[in-house]
Amino acid sequence: MPDVPSLLPAPWWVPEGGMRAFERELRRELSPGHPLHGAEVVAVAVCEGCDDVLFEVANGPFPWAVVHLTWTGREERAPWPKTTPLAGPAGLLPEWAGHGCEGVEAVEP
Repeated sequence: MPDVPSLLPAPWWVPEGGMRAFERELRRELSPGHPLHGAEVVAVAVCEGCDDVLFEVANGPFPWAVVHLTWTGREERAPWPKTTPLAGPAGLLPEWAGHGCEGVEAVEP
């Protein structure tokens, strides 16, 4: 994660209330066989435009992931929650800054 959340490109931001709700929901949604099942994850930022969430991943198949949660509160079937692996948060800068969310202003944390 960038040392300063403001270095994340808009519309990525960190909600004032924190990111724990995103981590809990991801754990509920992951089914055996999903690449993040059993991995330790920390939610880092959320995209205001589409609700994708950036997670740092420990002991998983990749170090970072952008995940689109379904918010059903229950285990999902593959390929949900949709997960895109990243080598690091720097991948957000060129690749994800406007990933379909152009024109949405990020809310200041």
